[in-house]
Amino acid sequence: MKIIKFIKNGMGLCLFLAAFNASALDVQSFNKIANDTIKQMNSGVVGDIDTLIAMQEQLMILGMEGGIDYLQEGPKDARALILVIENAEEMKKLSLDEIEDLWHAGSYLRSKGIDPENIDHFGPTMSLMDSVIHPATSYLLIKEYKKTGDADLLARVKGELFEVLEHIKHVKDKPAQLALDQ
Repeated sequence: MKIIKFIKNGMGLCLFLAAFNASALDVQSFNKIANDTIKQMNSGVVGDIDTLIAMQEQLMILGMEGGIDYLQEGPKDARALILVIENAEEMKKLSLDEIEDLWHAGSYLRSKGIDPENIDHFGPTMSLMDSVIHPATSYLLIKEYKKTGDADLLARVKGELFEVLEHIKHVKDKPAQLALDQ
């Protein structure tokens, strides 16, 4: 999550965008992590809960990286995506009710003058926003499961990840190697 802390520091977003030349989300990695989580939920045997929590954090990071990449294209809904990226770390501190209201129902964006209904639901901006919001929700659900043992929470994790996997189908895949690595 160092990327987000860097981004929040003034010109960090501009500098990061200028230095980062990849073009899209690493869909293959995102799909693998999400599907591995779903498989564990389907098996009824939750392995290492802390590893599952870390997997959701990795999904969030992939979503943020994809969002940052996409911002280079100057999308019309850039501000909404920036707000999601900037608030990703804070999402992990919310209650389940709060994340539902603020991010799934769009209260946070509305408080900033953005109507989420005006963002194409399966367009790249919303899909990338959801690539952070849904894993953040899964993160909270798994943490709550760790405290309570309530198996209904695991079914909700599957729902969150199935939904974001549908959105990810509408996002360009990242090339195998980043330009910075070449």
